[in-house]
Amino acid sequence: MILILQWSALIVCLACTLWRAPSLLKGRNRGLTWAFVLATVSVALSLPEIYLPVDAVLGGINLANVVLRLSMLGVFSLLTFRVAAAYDSPLAQTLIRGPLGVTVLAVSALGLCVSYVLADVDGSSTGLVAFTHQPALEAYHWFGIAYIGYAAACAVVATAKAAFSRRRVVDRVAASFLLVGFSLVCATVPLRFPVWANWDAVDIMTFSAILFVALGLVLVWLSFIRRPVAVTTQPPRQH
Repeated sequence: MILILQWSALIVCLACTLWRAPSLLKGRNRGLTWAFVLATVSVALSLPEIYLPVDAVLGGINLANVVLRLSMLGVFSLLTFRVAAAYDSPLAQTLIRGPLGVTVLAVSALGLCVSYVLADVDGSSTGLVAFTHQPALEAYHWFGIAYIGYAAACAVVATAKAAFSRRRVVDRVAASFLLVGFSLVCATVPLRFPVWANWDAVDIMTFSAILFVALGLVLVWLSFIRRPVAVTTQPPRQH
């Protein structure tokens, strides 16, 4: 099941990237397009068939995992802010792009790089599953999830408000999909603690979250292009 979800998420992210490519070339909403590009990279590197040859090119020291983690930070920074803006949530926007959000993002990125350097991860291993019981690696994993959980929690606030608003049905459905996706991301955090860790559940919830968020964004786009355009008329000139 996990493998099916992984490949499904990759196909959906790649399709969304191709869908957004014309907008990128025209300079419209580039942030969303780059979010899909980074999401495609992240999901692709979660698959052994892609991760292992890519990491081999990078030296076989799991630099590909660092690329995956940093890409995910970029995805959540770009995506959650735009979702908060689209649903008119000043609080979520401030939490994501304000001093607190920027600090959490910077500490997470720096912590990832430092803990990676301190860890012994020589030899390619998808998801670093071959390496255990290293304090530096434990820190690496938590730095990788810290900002993602924080940004997802901020997006939950914005999407929940929109999902239960009086917006059009398609807008509420889109917000509901996004709400489920970001909520699943938040729900994976406690499952990462050693006391009750369940990595299969984490994987299932993570890739399900990707699918829900992508579907929600597609519905947002469909709602936008089907929205009637207001036509303004100019009064006739007086001669």
